Amino acid sequence: MNAQQWRQALGECVRNFFRTSEMEHFYSIKMTPKRARIYLLQLGLYARQRRNNWPQVAANCPELEVKQRILAHEYEELVEDEHSKTGHMDLIVRQGKEVGLSADEVMNAAPLPTTKAAMYAWFWIARTRPWQEAIAASTIAEWTNDDRLLGDIGGGKCSRLYKIWSRDLHSSASQVPNFTADSKADVKHSDMFLDVLEKYVAPGREQDVVTTATDSMDIHRVYFGGMAQAMERAA
Repeated sequence: MNAQQWRQALGECVRNFFRTSEMEHFYSIKMTPKRARIYLLQLGLYARQRRNNWPQVAANCPELEVKQRILAHEYEELVEDEHSKTGHMDLIVRQGKEVGLSADEVMNAAPLPTTKAAMYAWFWIARTRPWQEAIAASTIAEWTNDDRLLGDIGGGKCSRLYKIWSRDLHSSASQVPNFTADSKADVKHSDMFLDVLEKYVAPGREQDVVTTATDSMDIHRVYFGGMAQAMERAA
């Protein structure tokens, strides 16, 4: 499959994810400061877990150019890029302060049971599946913020959340730095491994890669479904 065919195949997985009952439920919930805090605490755990997953993929991959690509990706997430000079986790901390969370609370959050299950599942894919499948399972998470792919069905994850926080919490763009940064950074990252899949997925193995990417989206359903339930229970 060429890069465009991979874009189409994985893109459909992401579009289907946004049509699920879990995501419809998640985006239907009115945002309050308490619910915003629940979301950001789990988001911080999610972001940090991804920093554990990508090194596993790199360790399993024998191709130097792919390892370099992963390191470049993680440098932008962990160290600096055009959106943050202190890494993307700092964007979550800054956004948390806007709804009453301290940096310590964000960095030491307890996972919901569904978040914990999702983190174990994503790590299992990164560690045990063939590296081509694991790359697809990891990179597809960033496609959930790609408005090029999702604009006609309501937009990507951060674009939707920005609208909700603006409506319900009256948040400005400067008060939601994670949303404004990731809606741009993840568009770049969405394109980052298409040529890797084109080059290194052997003919006949394409469906295995799509299946594992779909598994990753199903794990996202568990993660977001659990948050939706917790947020709904919060007054």
